[in-house]
Amino acid sequence: MTARLSGMRRMVGVALVLLALAARSIGAPPAVSAGRGGRYYAETSHTLAAGFIGAPPAVSAGGGGRYYPETGHTLAPELVAYFDEHGGPEILGYPITEGFVEPGSGWLIQYTENARLELAPASSGLAASVRLGALGEAVGGWQPPLEAGARHSGASLGCQFYPESGHSVCYAFEEFFLAHGGPSLFGFPISEFTLENGRIVQYFQNLRLDWCPEGASGSRVRVAALGRVHFAAMGFDPALLRAVPPADPTLYEVTDLQVSSSVWHSFSVSEGAQQVFVLVRDQDLMPVRGAAIVLTAHFPAGDRTVVMPVTDEQGLSRLTLSYTGVPPGSSVALEFSVVFADLEASARDSFRVWW
Repeated sequence: MTARLSGMRRMVGVALVLLALAARSIGAPPAVSAGRGGRYYAETSHTLAAGFIGAPPAVSAGGGGRYYPETGHTLAPELVAYFDEHGGPEILGYPITEGFVEPGSGWLIQYTENARLELAPASSGLAASVRLGALGEAVGGWQPPLEAGARHSGASLGCQFYPESGHSVCYAFEEFFLAHGGPSLFGFPISEFTLENGRIVQYFQNLRLDWCPEGASGSRVRVAALGRVHFAAMGFDPALLRAVPPADPTLYEVTDLQVSSSVWHSFSVSEGAQQVFVLVRDQDLMPVRGAAIVLTAHFPAGDRTVVMPVTDEQGLSRLTLSYTGVPPGSSVALEFSVVFADLEASARDSFRVWW
């Protein structure tokens, strides 16, 4: 066993991450005597059951919240300070829901791409506090603690063993883990590094690290999107994932253009007119007003370029394209170039002259 493990380490030394240990069976974990494990295992069962009650009410992120155009959601004001102090978007990802009250627990929670923020209410003389949900445990990442003979630790091995959970963190995972908060943010490791869907991963109480060899040097260790995984497993209303415009409309930012086009008649006559339509929406599928559009129509006799009207409040632009003398059987290709602020996009369509 020891010789095999050493050989595996040598094989992947160039990758800075150990090749996965044999996958261990994952089951309902027993309580861990040290750390937060016992408390969180109990809460996980309660939370999973509560998730299927129905659509929870959203909580207004009024003054003090922070809007993120990347996902179209506002971080609840009660969570902003914790979010900033614990890695922000780099570690936790962008918010993917608004803050909402979880059915059953009555807690304010908010999902980000990689995590779940929870506002634990005041109790037993303690003030209310923000913490991360134990998503690594909740999604089933727990493995039994290593037996004494299987533990690997020490600077020479590039590993650190954590007796609180009975697991080690090694090489590039250990470097990233310690550089970004260690156990105070991630929780203790609850698995060894292992292969999952062809990728080397390691679970911690709150988060999961993935080894991404396709990434650039220095960015091959990434925090996994457990927030999205856990949200889906909980059975919450998918409508909570839909983008919500900020309370202050001046904060809204268009970061991407989604363009679709259509024609009124797929088949037309050799002399006539064609109605063309272009719909421009943003990253949240909200209509973009004021987008400029240039149409290039490729007729058999030559190209024609036309400036279409800017998009209206519904994100729509329409034009009547007149033409004559197009031979029956010809196809007319249409290219639409769209510009809004510093963003560009394009779309294509066509129609055929049949008679």
